[in-house]
Amino acid sequence: MGAKGTTNTMLLEVLSYERLKAREDDEISKLVRICSNAGIFFLDLRGPSTKEVLADMPPIIAAQRNFFAQSSESKLAYASDLPSRGYDNFDELAVQRLKLSREEQIQGNLSLPADLQAVEARLANVVSFNDSVLRDLSTLLCKSLDPPIAVAAIEDPKNPGLSNLCLGLAAAPAGTPLLGSHLDEDMLTITYYDEPFLEVLDRTSEEWRVVEVFENLPIVNVGDRFPEASNDRLYAPLHRVVQSSREINLIMYDLNEGEE
Repeated sequence: MGAKGTTNTMLLEVLSYERLKAREDDEISKLVRICSNAGIFFLDLRGPSTKEVLADMPPIIAAQRNFFAQSSESKLAYASDLPSRGYDNFDELAVQRLKLSREEQIQGNLSLPADLQAVEARLANVVSFNDSVLRDLSTLLCKSLDPPIAVAAIEDPKNPGLSNLCLGLAAAPAGTPLLGSHLDEDMLTITYYDEPFLEVLDRTSEEWRVVEVFENLPIVNVGDRFPEASNDRLYAPLHRVVQSSREINLIMYDLNEGEE
């Protein structure tokens, strides 16, 4: 049977990163349960260790908007033949993206446009922070399953694979489908957003449900690598992207240990 239409809101649970960092058993059990069932949750990053990186977000969004407002010629100078990095746009959908490779950042050869050079230190902080967060969550998941999953590659931050920070802007007419039903091709994705843009397929009702903005918390979802690695003990949710009534500013980090 095919999926039904979109109705109501997808009610996501909230996980506390501070409690996960403290290795509280109840919160770790909750992480495993959610990632085995819904495969998506809000991550509450509020706490003493995250104030600086959360303060970095607004200046980055302002800088990426400045970049996306530049001429096509200047932006296409940052295009790449590799799908995990560089600038691309979908003019018919009024969608633009700039993917910043974690590998290039580590190697010191990441090329940034002038607008983003102005916030380079903030970008570096955000990339490193989100890479660390997703590696930490992934390690907890791998070690908490019975039997566990090997974690050597995940624990090594010097092995970034195809991990990247994606900066995005969508400005299509409200209700425009921007990206069809899909699974993320990674281990985990964390998304910071300011407009409800994500629709997730509810496993029980087979209905598409909208993920609303909730206290400005980012969304974390399981990608297709984890079901493969866990023999389907972890679940990657089907989701799609639809334009909201206002422009959508996105900052996403994909943890992906794969190769081009």
